[in-house]
Amino acid sequence: MSDRYQTLRLKITELGRERSRTALQKGSHQALRQTQRLIEEQTRSLPRTDRGPLACRAGCAFCCHLRVLCTAPEVFAVIDWMGEQASTDAFEQFRQRVTATAETLRGLDPGTILQTNLACPNLIDGRCSVYAARPLSCRAYHSLSREACEASFNDPENPDLGHPQLTALARVHEGGLAGLIEALDQAGLDSRQYELVTALDEALKDPAARTRFKNGNRAFSTALTDIC
Repeated sequence: MSDRYQTLRLKITELGRERSRTALQKGSHQALRQTQRLIEEQTRSLPRTDRGPLACRAGCAFCCHLRVLCTAPEVFAVIDWMGEQASTDAFEQFRQRVTATAETLRGLDPGTILQTNLACPNLIDGRCSVYAARPLSCRAYHSLSREACEASFNDPENPDLGHPQLTALARVHEGGLAGLIEALDQAGLDSRQYELVTALDEALKDPAARTRFKNGNRAFSTALTDIC
């Protein structure tokens, strides 16, 4: 990593940590929102060449078949958004999709989880149904080549395949997430990253997960964590 990109990441991490630490006084949802805003602000301040053009387009959903790691506040944010925006029937369908996908994931051999294409339960008709509340890792994911993403999707067992991305944009997102994690850790809150689907499943089935998180305990006990 060049000095320029390392400096950028460290700057965003420090800003994110301080903003999140202050926002945590009003709740973890506010800290997450501050992180999102910081990333948006810092992205807009990048030179145009560091921001795109990207190959990502609505309806292109190769990345929505990958596993996502996120913090507990991000998990709760998805559920809260669905609770506010979705009808009773739509929320129940969301719950069922999450449970079915989580069961499939838990049935996979740990060594094959990252080598298996499995659609996110939030993916509906090729689009993210919780786009406004999507986790930070989803917001960070971007590509300069649709063809590279498709090739990786078609050969998920090949670890050498990847996709080109913009270094500065990636460092902004990395710094924002790192700042949030550091703020959570300094506040004595669970700063672990959990696999999204299994964490959603546990949160939906066990409302006490929120209480555990607020009390500084581990939010989830059955959600997958070590999937790398």
